[in-house]
Amino acid sequence: MVRTRGIPREPQPPVAAADNAPIALGITRQRHGEYVLAVRVQSRSERARHRIEDIRRQACAEVDVRFVGRIVRRSGPWFRRANRPLLIGGSLGHSAAEAGTLGCFVRDRATQEVLVLSNNHVLARENLGSPGDAILQPARADGGRESRHTVGRLERFISLASDGVNHVDAALASLQDVESDHCTLTEHGRLAGLGEPFLDEGTEVAKIGRTTGISRGRVTAFEVDNVGVWFDQGYLRFDRQVEIEGVGSEPFSRAGDSGSLIVDAGCLAVGLLFAGTDFGGASGEGLTYANPLALTLDTLAVDLLS
Repeated sequence: MVRTRGIPREPQPPVAAADNAPIALGITRQRHGEYVLAVRVQSRSERARHRIEDIRRQACAEVDVRFVGRIVRRSGPWFRRANRPLLIGGSLGHSAAEAGTLGCFVRDRATQEVLVLSNNHVLARENLGSPGDAILQPARADGGRESRHTVGRLERFISLASDGVNHVDAALASLQDVESDHCTLTEHGRLAGLGEPFLDEGTEVAKIGRTTGISRGRVTAFEVDNVGVWFDQGYLRFDRQVEIEGVGSEPFSRAGDSGSLIVDAGCLAVGLLFAGTDFGGASGEGLTYANPLALTLDTLAVDLLS
């Protein structure tokens, strides 16, 4: 894991509610090339202002402070139609959940079974799902019906913790007698494999998602801790996240893109998209947050298929 390279970072309490004025801390790089503390502020409250002043003082002003507003899960064209074979980037979801995105295909390290990877909140309804629940493609919001569009069953998921620290928002689904294309990124190329765990600031990335389709962006911060994300069960804290902004005037993601696979310029898979803001970033169109893919795969004990 990449550390702070000498930048002071104070311990962060769990994020519980909007009134806690969550401030996420990560690492970014200034134009002259030096790494500084990335400070992402979700509240304009007086408490947040005082905390920022404290952080500036402790970091000797070597900080990059940005107000990003409330971060919400990303729960959107062929992306919303039934895809047979199943394709990376298509609409997907639990039979009783809103729409998300099919991230990629993986192989279980123990059983060698081929599975589908997406977010917990897409496939498992924020811990409410049970193994065996129907997974639809397209998702229910895009016309999917359990009688006609069931493509798999919920296999397992990493529980989302409301009173601790989360690192991934991830779940797996088994496939049910349906053909799948494991490595085609429609209109973008072919998946080349798993990328390096370390994603530096400025790294060019892309994704295919159910709502915004193909979009391109760049990493603006990494190893971001204390990211408070709004779920149905409240604010949940995430550490070790990657922050991305869109290139040009378009956002990198919108609601419904949750679960999208993020790849680098070489089409190597590097992240799993799960949340974002409606404004912020160079274009003002919002920032996106992703789980590092290598961490996600190891947590679930699966390997990427490419």
